[in-house]
Amino acid sequence: MTLRVHYRERGAGPPLVLLHSAGTGASQWRGVADRLAGRRRLLMPNLRGYGRTPPPDPAAPPLAEEIAVVREMAAFAGGPVHLVGHSLGALVALHHALRHPETVAGLTLIEPVIVGILHEDRAAGHAAAGRSLDEIGAMIAAFRAASAAGDTAAAMRAFAEYWEGPGAWDAIPAAARLPFFARAEKMAADVDLAWADRTGRERLAALTHPAQILSAERTTPAARDMARRIADALPDAGFATIPGAGHMAPVTHPAAVADLLVEFGERALGWGGG
Repeated sequence: MTLRVHYRERGAGPPLVLLHSAGTGASQWRGVADRLAGRRRLLMPNLRGYGRTPPPDPAAPPLAEEIAVVREMAAFAGGPVHLVGHSLGALVALHHALRHPETVAGLTLIEPVIVGILHEDRAAGHAAAGRSLDEIGAMIAAFRAASAAGDTAAAMRAFAEYWEGPGAWDAIPAAARLPFFARAEKMAADVDLAWADRTGRERLAALTHPAQILSAERTTPAARDMARRIADALPDAGFATIPGAGHMAPVTHPAAVADLLVEFGERALGWGGG
């Protein structure tokens, strides 16, 4: 049975599928799409439980439920796509590429949250990986504790302030916070999905597509460490930093992100700039 994915489509040209982060939705790519629509065909799905995409089946493996969204978008594109994932979306993009490599031309992971490499490197004695894992784990513990206590605002504050700094949650206008409350249960599931990842170097080495890993200048130490380790583990990956940006670079710095996507398409995939 075909999954009825809710998605946005813009533009024409070589196809990109863009996967959003936890707590946001396809609309997070609006600024990037404004800059790319004349040069690329953009498919921007809502992952399970976002927009009008149905929530995941609780009896099914959570990651497989998210990959089903990407599989449908790749089939709709009609050929191999440049697959772009941000944060949690990067985890989904990576695993889709591992399971369905024939559908992917190239891969961009922006601020990837793929903690498996930190687990593996800590077990191998890398103290810095252990510090990064503890840093992320402390945020997740605070998020889970607040969620369990029914204090959704505190959970969202812990999440937002880890990624974007002190005061980030309070800086969001009250009306703009409402979607986070509506998505609180799905966000908790997303956090659990990310924290359960155990993707190690051997699996990463099996992904031979051209790839780029994008970190942000103002991101957290753990996120930067994780991104660099992933770039080092992939066989054909470049690494770049988005100047002046924090974790939510696709929202706050869409022009810089769009330029990096076009440059990668031209250089690594042979796609003209349009």
